[in-house]
Amino acid sequence: MIIGVLHVGVEMQHHDLGWRALPLMYQAVGLVSLFLGTLLSLTFTGHFLADGVPAVFANKDFANYWTAGKLILGGQVQDLFGPHPLYFRHLTDAFGPDYQWHNWSYPPHFLLLIWPLGYAGYELSLAIFVLTTLAIYLGAVRAFVGDLSTLTLIAVGPFLVLNAWTAQNGFLFGALALAALSLRDSRPIAAGIALGFLTIKPQLGVLFPLLLLIERRWLVIASATITTLGLVTLSGLIFGWEAWRGYIVEVLPYQSYVMRALEGTFLTMLPSVYGFARLNGVGWSLALTIHMVVAIPALLVAGYLMWRLTDPMDRSLVVLIATFLITPYALNYDLGFLAAAMAVLAARQVRDRPDGVGERILIALTMCLTLYMMPMGALGIHCPPLLIAYALFLAARPLWAGREFARLRSPASASN
Repeated sequence: MIIGVLHVGVEMQHHDLGWRALPLMYQAVGLVSLFLGTLLSLTFTGHFLADGVPAVFANKDFANYWTAGKLILGGQVQDLFGPHPLYFRHLTDAFGPDYQWHNWSYPPHFLLLIWPLGYAGYELSLAIFVLTTLAIYLGAVRAFVGDLSTLTLIAVGPFLVLNAWTAQNGFLFGALALAALSLRDSRPIAAGIALGFLTIKPQLGVLFPLLLLIERRWLVIASATITTLGLVTLSGLIFGWEAWRGYIVEVLPYQSYVMRALEGTFLTMLPSVYGFARLNGVGWSLALTIHMVVAIPALLVAGYLMWRLTDPMDRSLVVLIATFLITPYALNYDLGFLAAAMAVLAARQVRDRPDGVGERILIALTMCLTLYMMPMGALGIHCPPLLIAYALFLAARPLWAGREFARLRSPASASN
């Protein structure tokens, strides 16, 4: 699935410099993604052909979504929002007594999107989910950037591989954010609807209210508010208001405990300053304090940049990048935001600063962040906050640049 997308990118000529014209560093990123995408496709094919569900295939975050679909169809939806042992028993019943720890962390309105997954077997549902959300994400990237050029696909390639492997929801929520940004001028009601669904993971939407207030997007704000209230009401009517009570009383406290107590691999997946501090042995309370020392100034800087920058694309880049300096709880599979932003920044670098070798290297390293942050984190090396801060610096450069930089126009910026 990934390999096919990358091959398409190599062949595209519309608004495309072409593979041969790209700097060697970006070609290297593309080749790494192509190799890993091929390996991933072969691995998944082998799992599909195997008898039963291999452990490595079952041990995906998607298991939570599929189990939720099954519980909804079986009339046991409240077990999702009860004590963790009650929910985890359903996972061990499905995948065996030695199944690794997983937890349910989503609000009831997420069920409106995933309940159909329970109608099919685990492997088929996983394939449908990954391929469908992949297509949605690529469509949103195209709407945001303006095309799916070779360089665009190279920029998002590492994220495509990572999120397909984890079978997480990064494609879906990345698409919602990109859709909201690209549609906020031309189709404000649709943009608000996308933001309403993004409230399923509110930690990823921390900067959208500020952006909409600065731009005075009142219709988007109204649409997002109505959509959110509608989703909460609909989920309560369909799944029962007890689900919302359980989410508040059981799920949220347990998820807070996970953020405080979980160690090991989990910490290597956090691109935040909080993750950096925890990986270096700092306790959760002090780590959160250290994070806020960075996050509060980052929020102020982001607000200032969105106020001073006049081009909607520049403001969008600030939102997509600064989010990961502000929220402590985002994971590597949430970096679809950052991947789309790097596609724009890489195109600007190629077209406006072709001799900027150091800049090109740092952009390439940021593109690949999803691929190496876990093994590097396991070695005690955690660089995501520094690379994300540098990406924000690049997004802010039009403020002090002595000339206008060429921009990739999104629908929002084209009409401004």
